[in-house]
Amino acid sequence: MSVTALLAADLIAAVATVAVWLGAAVLAVGQLGGANSAKARWGLGVNAAGIAALAALWWMASLLARHGWWFVQEKISFALPILSIHAAIATVLAAGPLTKAATGRRVAGLPLLVPVAYIGAAAAAIAGIIARLVVGYPLESAPAVVPYLLVLLATALSWLILAHVGRRAVGSLAGFTAFVLIGSLTFVWLGPASEPGVLAGGHGHAGTVHGAQPSLAGTAAQVPLTDLPADLSGLTGRHRQFTLTAARQRLTLSGGVAADAWTYGSVPGPELRVFQGDRVSVALHNTDISEGVTIHWHGYDVPNKMDGVAAVTQNAVLPGETFTYDFVARDAGSYWYHTHQVSSDGVRRGLYGMFIVLPRDGIAESLDLSVPVHTFRRAVVFGSSDAAQNHSVPIGTPVRLRVANTDQQPHRLRLTGSPYRVVAVDGHDVMDPTDIAGQPLRLPAGGRVDLALRMPEAPVSLRTDSAKAVSLNLLPVGVTAAPSVSPPRSLASQAMDAAALPDVDLLRYGRPTPAAQPRGTSVVEATMVLDRLPRLMDGLPGFGYTVNGSVYPHIPGIEVTTGQVVRLTVANRGWETHPMDVHGHHVLVLARNGVPAIGSPLWLDTFDVQPGEVWEVALVADNPGVWMDTATI
Repeated sequence: MSVTALLAADLIAAVATVAVWLGAAVLAVGQLGGANSAKARWGLGVNAAGIAALAALWWMASLLARHGWWFVQEKISFALPILSIHAAIATVLAAGPLTKAATGRRVAGLPLLVPVAYIGAAAAAIAGIIARLVVGYPLESAPAVVPYLLVLLATALSWLILAHVGRRAVGSLAGFTAFVLIGSLTFVWLGPASEPGVLAGGHGHAGTVHGAQPSLAGTAAQVPLTDLPADLSGLTGRHRQFTLTAARQRLTLSGGVAADAWTYGSVPGPELRVFQGDRVSVALHNTDISEGVTIHWHGYDVPNKMDGVAAVTQNAVLPGETFTYDFVARDAGSYWYHTHQVSSDGVRRGLYGMFIVLPRDGIAESLDLSVPVHTFRRAVVFGSSDAAQNHSVPIGTPVRLRVANTDQQPHRLRLTGSPYRVVAVDGHDVMDPTDIAGQPLRLPAGGRVDLALRMPEAPVSLRTDSAKAVSLNLLPVGVTAAPSVSPPRSLASQAMDAAALPDVDLLRYGRPTPAAQPRGTSVVEATMVLDRLPRLMDGLPGFGYTVNGSVYPHIPGIEVTTGQVVRLTVANRGWETHPMDVHGHHVLVLARNGVPAIGSPLWLDTFDVQPGEVWEVALVADNPGVWMDTATI
């Protein structure tokens, strides 16, 4: 059973446990004035069901514990122990009177302590759900004390009510209980806002940062980013200068979908193609996007002040303003650029483009195509089209397809008609890639893959499972018809077989190179546990995306010094996939769900942490600055 399935089963069992103990309390209250054998047998049965539910919760917790402490901490250290104590007390108190009544012996009525104990068990079960769904990970001492105090108050209040104590006493205790409940909820929502993290300022991403010096705020940095000199080391090529103009644009796709887009002059923005060693200068001008724009070089390890994160490394470029990005293209590979000012909206509207850095001596492929994948109002586009695109290619031509996922959701790619190789991932070459035939390739949000093939005598088609109409088709010279979206009936069985194939596992693909392990002055261990919990956001309570229980910008940063190795564990307790985008660095994937990576060293700048997954990655902190480590692009 998967971690997600176990978490769902645990929650269902926890809710059922509340219902069982409440049912036992109702039955016990009904027998205060006198117990008969039928009611007593029902009581014993419900009590047994409560014990069985508790045992099931412990069993599921033991299974979850195999996947990591992050999934069970609040269950094993709080929820299950207090429920076990109250369930045991209720069972011991009820066993004698219920057994006596069930065997036909006369019982004047159950002791008052029995229904009170059952109510305490139900309250303890409710506290466990609060720990799961409200407090989350990590469950610290203060958030644990308050739910248990509520359990004791609920138990005491039930005693006063059932014992018919005066209204004043009941009202006073009920008022105090309500005060504690409201106060605890306020603490949960306001607590993460009490101590802003190092990036409290105004960017719209959930995430944390790691950085040495320099910094903008909240760390021990002494040098402002703006005072850093331009780093032109590694300059061996030409000075390439570009201008990008951001503006509003009415976009109509070939399929008829219309959208009010924001663009860098076109959709996608102009492809910026340079050679390794070139100096790159990009002047960004904002015409009329009132929200402001920036350029973040997704996956490219630029100097910190060129990273394009509004309110962190620069101010957003407002209408009429211009900002120039200036850096040396030291690393070859496929990258892309996009706004990082309210990027969840700006990128979706069209502020993105491809950034390609060719090796100094070029590439082996004669045909080199960039394929940014994007979605406009549910219409998926390859490049600028949501329809089939055909390219006539001589047979035998080596082809490279640079595919980038510019959406905030993963895409599953399928290349049919020819075997292919994954020659690069997130700009890093794969060691000794092997042929892949028919297997789909899952591309996370923000991720890139370079696919290589040699043009066969038959058509080749690149598609995504997200849309049927869009495709990139390579046709042998002389062939004019693209491959059909729906395969002929004679090929239906082959299509079904292909659909059943598992995704390519890049953690097992290519040749391993042990020497690729990151080395540094020392090792810093850090953990990020992702979840979605009730928190205060923009001054209002709601369900926020949390990292270690806190929401941006109140997530404590990970501060390291230049040269240290950061070993980062990312666990996803939630129900949604989180693409983690590490700015300024690439991470080496060490393991996923406890299974070590055994293929070619997989250096990523974006990795998908799906529900229930645990990723272990490492990086060398060799690019000083304050860097976002975001859960969205």
